[in-house]
Order: sequence, then C-alpha cells, then structure tokens
Amino acid sequence: MVPPSDFTPVGADAEGHSGAELAHSVLRLVLAVRYRKNLVFAVMAMSALLGGLYYATAKRYYAAKAQVLVTQPRADRLDTSLTNDESVRQNIMPTYENIIRSAKVVEGAVCNLAPADRIDMAGASQEHWVSRLQANLSAKAIRSTNVLEIRYRSLDPQVAVNVVQAVVQSYLDFMDRMQRGTAGEISRMLTKERQTQAEQLQQKQKELLEVRRQVADMGFRSEGKTLHPTVQRAVYFNDALIAAQKKRVQEETLLAGIQAAIERKEDVGQYLMAVGDEVGRDLLLGSLGLGGRDGYAQANLEQALLADRAALQAVQQNLGPNHPEVQTLAEKVRQAEHYLGSANERLAKRVAELGKSDLGPWLVRTMQQKVDQSRREEQVLAARFEEARAEAINLSGQLAQVEMLERDVKRLSDMNDVLLNQIAAIDLKQNGQEVRVAVIEEPQISKTPVSPRLSIVLVLVVLGGMGASLGLVTLLDALDDRFRSVEEMQGRLGVPLLSMVQQLTPPESTGPRALVTHAMPTSVASESFRTLRTALSLTHPDARQIVVTSAEAGDGKTTTLANLAVCYAQANKRTLLIDADMRRPGLTGLMAMRGPLGLSEVLRSEEDIARVAKLHIRHSGVEGLDVLPSGPRPTDPAELLGSPRFSQLLAWAETLYDMILVDSPPILATTDTAVIGRLVDGVIMVVQPAKNRRRLVTRVVERLSFMKIPALGMVINRTGSEDDQGYYGYHHYGYGEEYGYGYGNNAYGHEETTRVKNPASSDAQVSEDDEEPPLLVPRRAA
Repeated sequence: MVPPSDFTPVGADAEGHSGAELAHSVLRLVLAVRYRKNLVFAVMAMSALLGGLYYATAKRYYAAKAQVLVTQPRADRLDTSLTNDESVRQNIMPTYENIIRSAKVVEGAVCNLAPADRIDMAGASQEHWVSRLQANLSAKAIRSTNVLEIRYRSLDPQVAVNVVQAVVQSYLDFMDRMQRGTAGEISRMLTKERQTQAEQLQQKQKELLEVRRQVADMGFRSEGKTLHPTVQRAVYFNDALIAAQKKRVQEETLLAGIQAAIERKEDVGQYLMAVGDEVGRDLLLGSLGLGGRDGYAQANLEQALLADRAALQAVQQNLGPNHPEVQTLAEKVRQAEHYLGSANERLAKRVAELGKSDLGPWLVRTMQQKVDQSRREEQVLAARFEEARAEAINLSGQLAQVEMLERDVKRLSDMNDVLLNQIAAIDLKQNGQEVRVAVIEEPQISKTPVSPRLSIVLVLVVLGGMGASLGLVTLLDALDDRFRSVEEMQGRLGVPLLSMVQQLTPPESTGPRALVTHAMPTSVASESFRTLRTALSLTHPDARQIVVTSAEAGDGKTTTLANLAVCYAQANKRTLLIDADMRRPGLTGLMAMRGPLGLSEVLRSEEDIARVAKLHIRHSGVEGLDVLPSGPRPTDPAELLGSPRFSQLLAWAETLYDMILVDSPPILATTDTAVIGRLVDGVIMVVQPAKNRRRLVTRVVERLSFMKIPALGMVINRTGSEDDQGYYGYHHYGYGEEYGYGYGNNAYGHEETTRVKNPASSDAQVSEDDEEPPLLVPRRAA
C-alpha cells in the first residue's frame, strides 16, 4: 500500500506558498473580471455619466493667491531668546498661518471689502460673513521657507483678487498693532516688577549689614582658606591640647621605664640623653658638674673640628702630606679630637659616679616634675578649648544666616540686572519690529477655474469606476463557492491533478459499448483516461488496489472508474472492477449486471473466498477486464465491507489480477469509502467543478487526511458542459456523470429501473427481467 505520508494535507504551510497564493488571487480576480466584464463596463459607464454630469453642472470657482515673507531680525536683539530660521519654520510659521484665518483678521478684511466683492456671501446673514470667507480662504507655509501663501476661491476671478488683497492688508495691520501694543504692555509690567525687586534688594542689604556687625563677620570663608577669628582660636587650642597630650604620654612612658630599670637594678645611664632632651642640655650639664661655658666651648670646638676636617680633605687633594699647610691642619684636627675625647671621658666618669649613687633618683625626680608640669598645661588648654568650641558653635548659626542673606542679595541683584536688560530690549523693539512681514507676490487675475478640473474629474471617474466594479466583482466572486481554476483547486486541496476529462457521448447507455474507451478508443475523450492511467503509473507505480470516490452523487466517479479499467485492460493488465457501492450500485447498472450474484453475497457467504468469488465474478465483454457486481442490496453494507471477508477478497484478487479498481459511495454520504480506503493502496477523487462546492470538496480531503487514507490524486470531470461557462478555467476539457442514482428495490435489493442520463440518446430503461450476462471464472495469471 502507498504510505499515508504521500498525501499532502489541506493546511499546507502558508508561508511557503505566499507567493503562489498571491499569484492565484490575482489570476482569480482577472478571471472574475473577465467573466463579469459586462458588469464592469456598466459600472464604468455609470461612473463616466456621473462624472460628466458633475462637470457640466458644477459651479466654476476661480482662485487668487499672494505670498508674504515673514522674518525675525537678530542683529539688534538684546535678549537671549534668539530664534533661528529652522525653529521659525517649525514653531512660528503654523502660528502665522492660523492668524491669517483668524476671526480678527477676516473681520478686518470683510470691513474693507466693497459691496460688489461680497458675492460669495450672498444669501448669508452678516454674522455668518466671516465663516463664509474662512471657508474659501487658505494659508500655508511653503516648505523649507519663511514664505506664507494666501489663497482664496471665489465665483468671480476679480473678487478673488480683491479678497486676497484685503486679507493681506488686514493681516499686516493686525501684526503691527499686536507687536506695538504688546511691547508697551510688557515694558510697563517689567518696570513695575523692577521697582519691587529694588525695594526688596535694599531691605536685604540692610539686614545683611546688621547681622555682620552682630557677629563681627569680616567676610572670610573657608573656601578662601581664611576662617573666622573665633573659629581660628578654637582650632589653635585644639591643636595645642593634642600636642600637650602627646608630650604627657611620652613623659609618662619614659618615667615608667626609668622606674622599672631602678627596680630591676639595671643601668639607668641609657635614659640620661632621653631625659636631657626633655629637661634641657644646660640643666643636665650643670647637674653633672659641667658649667655652661664648658658646654658652649665644647660645642664650638666640635663645629671647628668639622670645619678643619673638611679643609684638610680639600688641601690633601692638591698638596702632599709634608706640605706645611697640610701638617698644620692635621695637627689642629688631632688636638681638637684629643680634647673632645678627654671631655667625653670626664663626662662618662661623672655619669659612672652618679650611677653608683644618685643618678637613678635624680632622673625620677626630674621626670616626675616634668610630668606634673605637662598635666597642668593640659588642663589649662582643655578649659580654653571648651570655651572656644562653645563660641564657635554659637557662631555657626549666625554665619549661616549671613550666608542666606548674601544669597538673597545676589539673587535680587541678578534679577534687577535681567529686568533692566529686558526693558532696554523692549524699548528697542518698539522702534524696530521683532517680526517683519513683507508682500513678495501680489495676487493676479486667473481666467482658468480651479474647480472643477477636467483632469481631476477624469481621474476620479476612472478610479471610482474601477474601484466600484472591482468591489462588486470581488463581492459576487466571494459569494460564489466554486473553484475558479485548477491552480486554486490544487493549492487549496493539496492534492495533485491526474487528468481532466471532457463530457462524453457514448454510443450506448449500458454494457461495454457505454464506455468510450472501448467503443471509441481513438477519440480525444479516450485519451484523457489514458492520461489518467499514465499519471497513476508514474506517480504511484506500486498502487494496484485503487478506490474511486467523490464529494456527492452525480460527479462521474463510476464512469471514470469503468473507463480507467478499460484502459488498464487495453494495456494488457488483468483488471478487476468491484462495485462496492451496495447502496446505489451505479457500476452494476452501467455494465448491465444486475442480479442475485455479486459482492454482497460473497461477503455474506461462509464458504471459501476463492470458490465463492469465482462464482460471482463476471466477464465484462472487454478482454482482460472482469467485474464483480454489487449483488442484492444488504441492510448493513458498512459492516460487510469492514468484515475480514472483504480484505480476504482483495488479497485473493491480488493474486490473480494486476489491477483492482473499487467503486464506492460518495465519501461524505457514508463511511463505506473510509472502510475500503484503509484496505487499498489509495483513493482517487473525482471532482466536477461546475457542480461541487469548495466546502464539500475541502471536507472530503480533510476527512481523508484525518483518517490517514492516502489520496493518489484527483480527476476534474465534465468540463465544457453547459454548467461550465468558461469562467473557471476548465472549458477546454469536460466530463459529466452520465448515469444517475434513481431506482427502487426488487427482490435482490437492486433498483427496479435505472434511468440513464445520456445527452446523445433518449432515456432508456433496463428491466429486472433482462438477461444477465454469463458468469466468468477468472483465469489465474501466468
């Protein structure tokens, strides 16, 4: 069987087919216009008639225009609100456009018009004159310029010119009055505001001076690296207090170290120089038995020694060691070093003597006195710092008040300067206008009407007529639920087209001669069935069991199936036709094989399927083609087709025949086709475009897709018939269902009478007593 994946579902990817859908839509619209061309011509004629009537009866309006240049001088402006040309065009020009059409300007123009220039206001009361004139007046700025174009439409060309002149003059007068009056009013308002600001400035200055006197403020600020004296005093005492605390801590640390050394009986001489740094060198030397002169002389001698050593090194670079000057300096350095060495030995000897007796207690007493003195100094500095800090804290609030007053004075002073500049600028504007308006083009008389224009009327006629006609065609086309072209059918259904069949005219109504492929094998109609056979062989070469169905009765599925079977037989393929439409067996009537034997009896029988099938299969009269008629009409056809006997029948027939073609009822009417479709290789769908609606055919494809029944393709039938008028693109091909479903039941469940719809002959009837063709047992294929 053909896999279900070969079937393309209806809901194909819209994105991938967007281009094709657009082309189909355009083609469909073109075909619809072509089909309803008479309607299009009628609508276009009506549109042309209405356009001509309007052009002949419409009032003629004439227009006049003037151009005005609007500029803003900038060379003599003293204010900071400079406006460049671009901002004028974007922000100012729309304002001037509205001013021209404002009631004030139009009223001035109406007052300046002569009675003869008021023809456009005829029939209107005086209070409506302004609105009448505004309705025909327009003003717009020419793009990227400072030019305003003023236009007026009137029934008389001279009146149009006079009105434009009156409007322009009224606009110029209004702008002049507005600028002069506005400048004077603004000047008075700013002068009054400046007087108020001056009084406030004077009051704030007085308050600032008074506060400064109270706090003794000299105008110093921290930003200038100079602080208020009170703040400076607090800072000074704070720094001194910190230094005194550090000194006290160092002295206490040294005293504790000396006391610890005495307790441990260590040498306290190491603390002597540290104590000397604290109590002073003179006091230390006096305590050691060395006078102040000795210390001074020793210090001078040390400095002289350093100088002599430097001089000696300099002289040695140029003179030899035996030179008198070198020897003199060397001797002087030796004697100084000897004296200093003996002085240090005497000092060390004195320290050693003190260390053996009174050096430790003396150091403790000396450091204890220094610590007590540092503590008293620290207490005095802390008291002074607290007093200065309190004064500084009280001063900060007063300084803040001074700063606020200074800011107010500066603000009022700046505002006073701004007001002075504005007043000066306005005084200049009163002498020279801020906005200058000049007429650069005067209105001219035009004898050519601006309304109606023939070119515009023609364009509107064509566009209106085409739009209306296309709208009507589209509406009527949307209401018609038929397929409009082969492309639309394939695109919407997603099912390939296998063949297109013309309407047939067989020489006989029943039997093998009723099949054109057998009766007229060389005709054009027979070629379409051979095309169908070839398409199936190429696209589905493995499909040997095929069922044919349609959307509704009368679409031609039975005739299509029978002629296709003849084509397979003519191609030397053993073919079996099975009429599985046991509800309305059209194939059985077409082949004139009504009787008690057929498919229903095979399926109801419990005997061996091969033996029973051979008894019920008949030869069609066409070489290589056998037929299994429907048999008596059963009460439960769907249950019989769904039984294992039917699948066994197909399996047995596949061993004897090359092709097995099954006729089934319309798929939307019963479930028989769905049951058969699950057992065979695929389904062929017969569509009659002039008869079948899109909704029905789409439902057929959707049902096949839902049931996963592979659709091998479709056959377009009965093109070129009276119902197909050429609009849907099938007029070169055609085919119709010649055999209808109208019958009653006889003893075998068949219709008593089958009427044949054959355009070539009158209605024929087949009685139930007609002789049945002989039974045929199929021969096993070699």
